[in-house]
Amino acid sequence: MIQTNGMFRNVFFQPYNDKNNLKLQNSVKNSKHLVQRLALEKVLDQHNGCVNSLHWNETGSLLLSAGDDKTIIITNPYTYELIVHYKTQHKTNILCAKFLPTTDHRIISSGGDGSILSLDLKRLERTEFNFFNCHDGPCYELEVIPGEPNTFLSCSEDCTVRQFDLRSIDKCTKKNCIENILVDCGKAVSTIAINPIQPYQLAIATIDSVVRIVDRRKMIIHDPTQKITPEYSFTVPQLNHRSYRITSLSYSPDGRDMLASYANEEVYLFSLNKDPNTTAVANDFLENAPCPPPFRRIRLRGDWADTGPSSRPSESSMRSTMQSAVMTRMSDMLVHVFNTPSLRNGLMQNWRPNYSVFSSPLPDVIERSLNNFNNIEPRTPLENEQGEHSMEVGIESVVNENVSSNNIEQSASNSNNQRAPKRIKSKSTFESPGFDDNVPLLPLKGQYKGHRNARTLIKEAVFWGNNFIMSGSDCGHVFVWDRYTCEIVMLLTADAHVVNCVQPHPTRPILATSGIDHNVKLWSPLRGNNMFSQLQVDELVKRNKIMIEESKDTVTVSPSLIVRMLAYFNQLRRDAQIEVTISSEEQHTDSS
Repeated sequence: MIQTNGMFRNVFFQPYNDKNNLKLQNSVKNSKHLVQRLALEKVLDQHNGCVNSLHWNETGSLLLSAGDDKTIIITNPYTYELIVHYKTQHKTNILCAKFLPTTDHRIISSGGDGSILSLDLKRLERTEFNFFNCHDGPCYELEVIPGEPNTFLSCSEDCTVRQFDLRSIDKCTKKNCIENILVDCGKAVSTIAINPIQPYQLAIATIDSVVRIVDRRKMIIHDPTQKITPEYSFTVPQLNHRSYRITSLSYSPDGRDMLASYANEEVYLFSLNKDPNTTAVANDFLENAPCPPPFRRIRLRGDWADTGPSSRPSESSMRSTMQSAVMTRMSDMLVHVFNTPSLRNGLMQNWRPNYSVFSSPLPDVIERSLNNFNNIEPRTPLENEQGEHSMEVGIESVVNENVSSNNIEQSASNSNNQRAPKRIKSKSTFESPGFDDNVPLLPLKGQYKGHRNARTLIKEAVFWGNNFIMSGSDCGHVFVWDRYTCEIVMLLTADAHVVNCVQPHPTRPILATSGIDHNVKLWSPLRGNNMFSQLQVDELVKRNKIMIEESKDTVTVSPSLIVRMLAYFNQLRRDAQIEVTISSEEQHTDSS
């Protein structure tokens, strides 16, 4: 039987001078034949840091990228010509940047400190400092509304989703401003998404692993008393033993399904059609809130040894016995501190800010340990000047609640537990009413396995046409699944460490990817033969499954924090020795 929607048939019967052949565009995107022939077309080496955000304009004629170098770059994806290279006034890494709809010169971007820049490339001198500083935490996601060039939304770990109207205000310097709050969720928000077919539907993902879809038409901006009743809610019931951070939300092209990527877990597809037989409600899940699991091991920030195509489980790693022993001993000690509140509090309360770590020699064993930490993995260009990467998961917010907002590393295991930074409220602010979660949970429609999502706070999962789903991975690959069978149909080796961003062209079979590498890669169906290997897939999936288990409940710490803690313990021991000496001298004096 001849397919009526096949690519060849659509080309053969294409009307003369048909400039907008949607059938042809859809059949090209939905062709497994072309998906399995995707190959690297071009590497755009235009950034000096990790690329955290990619976005196409509406026609696909321009590609916007931004990242750790705080620079906005616009490229022609067909000629690879650099159109715009602009160093923004952001003080921290750019986490998200997008074109405003119907324009190619108006851009919004958000930083790790929560600041949002509204930039007009045709009026740079007037708009380069148009910042909204309303958020009091990192802003990971910005959402634009189709057809509306003056309105956009943002979300942050300060628990708020905000809506901005550039016709009424073009900047705001007030921290914790309530004028533009659309929803105060009462819990940190990791990402949001707008339904492309019904733009009034807003999906909100919070750190309790629940996604809630609300109707923006029923909400009042800057009303601190409104309690929101979601239209829909969904989560994965079998994950109720712990909380999993949702790193990405994506609506299907027809707006009927929702794709959610869970950190340290799988990618899930939910149907937005209410099931009349569903009896479970969101409150049933939330009443049995999971307890945070204990930390099990640590890793040094900047140690990307468990990422990339060549990464292997720790059992098969080639790390030397000396380094392994040092890491094991140090990990045991620090994990004990992190899991013991009294020790953790003592570290922060009794630490002397003016005490120099190197003012007195540490014991030989500690000095040897610190020296060996430098040899765990050499510093590479993948790290910024402080030896850190903005999107890596870390522990500083667990140890020190007063950590500055530009340190966006989160608590253990990608915030899979709820040791998130406490929200700081002034006396004039209000207690969040949050959500009324007495609404049915939507049914699970699909589960996509095999990739690894543990190391970074952003990991996109998107639709490629109607038939395929794509996601980045910590193993440096792009995974492509069949939407309906949930089988892996293609792998692309797209980064030396981690693939965070995957953005399909709006109409053509072109894919843009980025991650830890300091570049953007463009992919298109250039291969003459199908290069898909099921053997390679099976081996990689098995390896990723093992490494996901190894990375759970792992915290990332900076070398400076380790030095700080060791110096503190060393000082405690020296103080104890001094007290013992003084006590002995006093006893000797009394006896004489």
